[in-house]
Amino acid sequence: MRHLSLSIVITAILLSVLFTGCEKDSTSLYDRYVGWIHTSKEEKLLHRMDDLILEIQQQGEASPEALKDLMDLSRLGTEIGDAHRAFEAGLRAQSMAEVLYGPKDEKTIRIYIQLADFAMTLGEPRLAKNYLDKAMTATAMAHQENYLLLADIYRRYAEVNQAFQRMDDAEALYFKAIGLVEKADSNHVMIADIETRLGILKESQEKYETAEKFYRKALAMVDNLRGAGSLQSASLHNNLASVCFMTNRPEEAISHLNKALKIWKKEKDSQIKQAEIHSNLAEIYRAMQDMDKAEKEYDILLKLMKDIPETIPLYPALLLNLSHYYTQIDQEEKAEAFKARAREIQKILRNQYLENVSTLETKFKRIPGMEIK
Repeated sequence: MRHLSLSIVITAILLSVLFTGCEKDSTSLYDRYVGWIHTSKEEKLLHRMDDLILEIQQQGEASPEALKDLMDLSRLGTEIGDAHRAFEAGLRAQSMAEVLYGPKDEKTIRIYIQLADFAMTLGEPRLAKNYLDKAMTATAMAHQENYLLLADIYRRYAEVNQAFQRMDDAEALYFKAIGLVEKADSNHVMIADIETRLGILKESQEKYETAEKFYRKALAMVDNLRGAGSLQSASLHNNLASVCFMTNRPEEAISHLNKALKIWKKEKDSQIKQAEIHSNLAEIYRAMQDMDKAEKEYDILLKLMKDIPETIPLYPALLLNLSHYYTQIDQEEKAEAFKARAREIQKILRNQYLENVSTLETKFKRIPGMEIK
């Protein structure tokens, strides 16, 4: 069976747990403005972010509240895909944390780790490594027995190596992170997160049997600790659907996707995740030659896509799946239209990525010891 577009599901866990642990405040800058992203208000938000960053800078006072605002602004910049603002807010947050708590304090180290996450989301593992190097240096000096903190850093070093296609190094770092977590708590949910990432690594190497073992172990732990209705469980069902499909078990894949869909339907503003699942269900039915069920799934997908921004990375994959479907039912004009639009958006996203890389390289030259190499 040829590899359809189900590969998009393997990153679901990364997207859903990236900010796990970041508490939301109803009055936070992030909550106030996240709804503006990818809407007609986005341009206004960019100017507002500039004003807020400048306002905090002009006040010149370091406080936990100002630090949280800066991290919210960096996160907003990251989710918009704007490296310039994500960097400017993140750099000030880093400096403020070092003033408030000192460079060796765990609170400051956690800021470094979050900024590394933002860098990875922007597609710049070199920048992420710089932040992780700072985090590791401080942890090695002052927190040698904080095993969970060390595990967090090693887990992210593994992601950086994975981004550079150094898979053996990444795998070794993931296992090192698991060993550190087990020293602190052998039943900690972080183990499930790391096993999920190992599953993604193995799936990328087409080692589906090993990937499935990691996903199933992670799912059992997550269901036990967080309940079968958690978003992390939904993401793992997505991942299991992918390996089941790739190992010629479409019915099992459908079952896992329906479990994931049931969870996501309970979540507000989950159109993107639901669209991904309906697209994958449609692809499976199409591969099974069940065109009636495929058509129903694609109809739902088209309705959901009306409320999804075209600038998210998932969007071209959804368009290409639709293109494949219309090709299969001999509607070449529609197929070509969807394919052409997918290429246009891919080009926009690629240009944005290249612009972000250039922006970060230029900006980091001004910080001694943290130049991107």
